[in-house]
Amino acid sequence: MVSRFIMNSSYSHTYYCFSERMDEATAALEEQVRLQLAHELYMNEDMEMNMPHPESIVGQVKQIVHRAFWDSVRAGLEKSPPDYEHCIRLILEIKEILLDLIPTASGGQKMRSQVNEVMDVDLYKQQIENDTFDLRSVSQFVVSIMLALCAPARDSTVRAISDNNDPVEILRAIFSALDLIRLDFVNYQLRTLRPTLLAHSVQYEQDKFRTLLQRNPSALDKTRTWLSDTVNTLRNLNEVVTPTTILQAAFWRLIEEEVSDVPETAAMDIARYVSLSKELKAVVFAASCILILQNGIGPPVQQDSFANKVRVVVYQLCSQEYISHPRDILDNIKEKLLDVVKETITTRSLTEGECAKIREMLAALKSPDNTVYSLLWKRAKSYFTSLSGSSAPITPPAGYSVCVTDLQGVASKYTHLVSYNRGVFGPFYADIMPKILGAAPS
Repeated sequence: MVSRFIMNSSYSHTYYCFSERMDEATAALEEQVRLQLAHELYMNEDMEMNMPHPESIVGQVKQIVHRAFWDSVRAGLEKSPPDYEHCIRLILEIKEILLDLIPTASGGQKMRSQVNEVMDVDLYKQQIENDTFDLRSVSQFVVSIMLALCAPARDSTVRAISDNNDPVEILRAIFSALDLIRLDFVNYQLRTLRPTLLAHSVQYEQDKFRTLLQRNPSALDKTRTWLSDTVNTLRNLNEVVTPTTILQAAFWRLIEEEVSDVPETAAMDIARYVSLSKELKAVVFAASCILILQNGIGPPVQQDSFANKVRVVVYQLCSQEYISHPRDILDNIKEKLLDVVKETITTRSLTEGECAKIREMLAALKSPDNTVYSLLWKRAKSYFTSLSGSSAPITPPAGYSVCVTDLQGVASKYTHLVSYNRGVFGPFYADIMPKILGAAPS
């Protein structure tokens, strides 16, 4: 191997350079994965690792690959005499997984020794040669170890393995159960790690991102563009331009706009910003509907109970994933809210003219420039940006009626995202600010 390597020096140099670049890319990817995992653990207290859904692309590919693999195992066992090559490799892999799962502390030493002693691959090979190999006895031992390791919730799954008579199905069931047990172990470790991570999360993410930046100096290019564009917007509006106002406006853009190039510093949370944007639009839209109906109809619908029914209807209709803005389903909302009005005014039936007027009032919300919606949106913007730049309590804006608690809930999630982001990436923003503040307006 060494001689072949030396004989073709140009090839070996190319291979070495390619290999080195692959190693660097792999290392960078691993850093990115660690960073994302740490971030999700901080942001999502209920975070758990899960098996891919069978209907997902990953799940479907996994099923196809596994089906082909187990078919090859079955083909080997159905030969005469049976070919146990695949079986032995699988048993060796099962052994390695079990040893990996068994605690290394003194309490696990006895079980570890037992696995090493019983699952002797060389002995199995001898038994195969002498036609005395018994896969069922192997599986029964494996099941006994798995039962000692698994969570009680997995007991029935593991015990069901012994009900199989088909050797291929036995092996398949063992690996399936081992995947679940390993998943439980990983989630337990994540829960155990979380309190420690929370105490050091900002510094940890900061250090990881700095390492990524050293490997890839362009890793902040989109962030610089995002902040620079925000500066230009503020200048064009003749608004005060300071590092604080830049960041306040920049983060609000993630709620208000579809940013074409997501800044690297917000990339891990962009789905959260999109979700918050959708939530906020529903809150502002519901509050707009309440104001329009109560002002337009008058005393019969002034009660909070009516306002709350409007709120619930709008939220339910806007909860569907395909809806990006309540305006997209305004026709549906109009009819549902008309039903709410009819249910509330019980003293008489509404005339066709009154129904048409109510539809017309709500139809005005189709325009992005609707006065009521625009006013409430501007108030929400002022509220959110003020919260993201201050630790002092701020009174929520007027006009939100029964939706004010929902507004505060969205604002709380938003400020949590922004404050954590600024904690992690503050030093990087501080490096960028002098350059973009010194640049001439474009």
